[in-house]
Amino acid sequence: MRRLAPACLALAAALLGCSSGSGSGEGGGPAGAAEKPAASGDRAAAQPVSYTSRLPIARYSYTETENSAIEYAQQLLTQRCLKSYGIAYEPEKPDQGSAESADRRYGVSNPTEAARFGYHPNPDSLRDDQVDLPKEALPVFYGNRSAAPGSGDEIRYKGKRVPDAGCFGQSVGKLSKEYDAPDAAAVASRIATGSYDESLADPAVKEVFRKWSSCMRKAGFRYASPNEPVNKSEFQGDTISAKEKKTAVADVRCKEATGLLDIWFKAESAIQKTKVRENAEALEKLSAAHREKAAAARRIVAGDEGAAK
Repeated sequence: MRRLAPACLALAAALLGCSSGSGSGEGGGPAGAAEKPAASGDRAAAQPVSYTSRLPIARYSYTETENSAIEYAQQLLTQRCLKSYGIAYEPEKPDQGSAESADRRYGVSNPTEAARFGYHPNPDSLRDDQVDLPKEALPVFYGNRSAAPGSGDEIRYKGKRVPDAGCFGQSVGKLSKEYDAPDAAAVASRIATGSYDESLADPAVKEVFRKWSSCMRKAGFRYASPNEPVNKSEFQGDTISAKEKKTAVADVRCKEATGLLDIWFKAESAIQKTKVRENAEALEKLSAAHREKAAAARRIVAGDEGAAK
């Protein structure tokens, strides 16, 4: 089983505009959009709290609605490309009702998921990106993934040359080339990942880690920080052991008992607020690019052929 990318990287991907059919990940909503976190004792019954989407830098990522529009537009452009090769392809419309996994920017946080999946991702929240096409048509969809840049290797389908990146890669690139702001996105990505790293040195975070560690010792586990058990090799395999589940449940309970999640979130938010102010110009440029790309995607979805430049 492939472990999900850390939430700090997932947010970085959302900021970079990596809408390539892999889902929006975490950090899709604007900062401040989520409700105030429930009290610790109420979290088991409450909806998953998304700390990631409430961080200051998250306001510069795509919303879930924007991301869905972009992904569907990419799929429609791919459909048109495949049609030019005589290949029928029907993209699925965005699924707004898919299962949502609890936010894991600061590790496991939901007792129900911890009891079921330990440190593994909730499989219901993982998308199946398998393409429903005949095997011989897949190279037209994906292109020549093994070709080295500038190698001259090419794929032909029924005598017609296939784009190096395939119909899908070409469609993603069509929107990205016109609307992405890579330099500004890189600034946002550095803030998203850097603030997480810096937060680990925050005195309040270090103190709550000590309290969490003491709580875990009382439960029979010895870890210095909540980042240790999730990265433990015996919890990385395909199977989810009873020990992993027990550890994860204790992990969540100790986070709730110490208020770790809220303290960590508050510390990282303060770091991000400073960085956001220092990089306001680049971030506003990123917001403008996101709005333009989302608008172009909506025009494609609406059938405006002129939207894809």
